[in-house]
Amino acid sequence: MVQCIGWRAMVVCIACLGMLLRAQAAETGLHRDINEHIITLHVEAKDFKGVTTEGDIPVTTFRPNGDGPFPLVVISHGRSGSKRAEMGRVRFESAARYFVRKGFAVAVPTRLGYSGTASLGDPESEGACRIARYDVAMQAASSQIAATVTRMQQERWVDKRRVLLVGLSVGGISTVGAAALGIPGVVAAVNFAGGHGGNPDQHPGVPCNDSALLKLYAGFGKVSTLPMLWVYTQNDKYFDAAHSKAWADAYNAAGGHAEYRLMGAFGDNGHQLFVAGNDIWQPVLDAWLTQFGFATPGALKAPPESGYAAIGEVAKLPYLDAQSIAAGYLKFLEARGEHRAFALNASGNWGWAFGADDVLSRAFANCQKASGKPCMLYAVDGAVVWRH
Repeated sequence: MVQCIGWRAMVVCIACLGMLLRAQAAETGLHRDINEHIITLHVEAKDFKGVTTEGDIPVTTFRPNGDGPFPLVVISHGRSGSKRAEMGRVRFESAARYFVRKGFAVAVPTRLGYSGTASLGDPESEGACRIARYDVAMQAASSQIAATVTRMQQERWVDKRRVLLVGLSVGGISTVGAAALGIPGVVAAVNFAGGHGGNPDQHPGVPCNDSALLKLYAGFGKVSTLPMLWVYTQNDKYFDAAHSKAWADAYNAAGGHAEYRLMGAFGDNGHQLFVAGNDIWQPVLDAWLTQFGFATPGALKAPPESGYAAIGEVAKLPYLDAQSIAAGYLKFLEARGEHRAFALNASGNWGWAFGADDVLSRAFANCQKASGKPCMLYAVDGAVVWRH
């Protein structure tokens, strides 16, 4: 118990209490099983008109249990020019869980001009479509990626010599730009569907002022020495295959080191592969990252049927009481989707997920996020896989 003496001390105590309550409120709802926290980082950037925007951005972090030091991955988000304020704090939870399983610490900055800082300015704006400017926008974004790396390297649980950069869409081309900055400790980078100026409704597949983008990518290739993986899809409605291949060719011809992967069509818009196709890209990234010493697999595979019980033999479920079975497992049995999974643990926690993608990871997350205690798979699709 804190004791205050005198009114000045009381004011100090009240102020400290307020800070503590605000910190606790900010931490509410964070997933303890992957050690989710929020770090505040002050950054500034100029837009193409020369206007400076500065403010505090949230950097969402995740990491494995233990003291580390862990290799670090910085994941950079894309852009919605008309809905920047509605984005909220960017987390990329499925991707973060993948990297935590591989032994990485994860940092996801929500850059200036998005979410809570949208009202301060838009340093990543490209201007009018016909004469879109991308160089300044990319400098604004890549400088924040570099600032995030530098800030995270101050943490004792981060291995400052083993840093990976990953980005999606505008975050992808920003990652290419950051890879050209020569940030100390960065060993490789991955660009998912990188580009700027795309609009699937007004000009599907063809970005604004594409010649400027081609020139920008070539310029990055002239100075970057980092190995990169570029992942695009055949049906990307923001940046079609002809453009992404031309960018990769220009980047490599200028001296860059990018391995270009054109994946097959994904859903209605392949631009969503990174956020909705985890089961597709995670094995690809697992294989590519082994060359840098990141050999621990992060992609999850369903174990084979165990023969422990039939999927509907509810009485054989371990650890769960009747209420949990009714609220959890029976709902799981009713779920309809391409895939489904159910997880539980010895403390009576449970969680399940269904859908087309990432059901194993999401079932684990739903089981573990409240208590942080490890869970095991009990059933996947129509089979019981429990072996404990």
